[in-house]
Amino acid sequence: MVGNVTFTGRPAGPDRSPFIGTLDQIMDDIHTAAEAGADELIVDLNLQGWSTSTRQMLETAVEIRERAAAS
Repeated sequence: MVGNVTFTGRPAGPDRSPFIGTLDQIMDDIHTAAEAGADELIVDLNLQGWSTSTRQMLETAVEIRERAAAS
């Protein structure tokens, strides 16, 4: 499964599409994918307007990985 992520500055509304929203909402989507039986999830952070550097993208990826592993 691939989650094409789009981060928003504020929580997206109840009609949001999966993998669009705040980091907490994206984490909820990751958990939902796991509960639905996804064996593997690629979290695609490319082409984000917020990503001003490779370092920022890597830091976000590490945070997602750590939060997913902790839950």
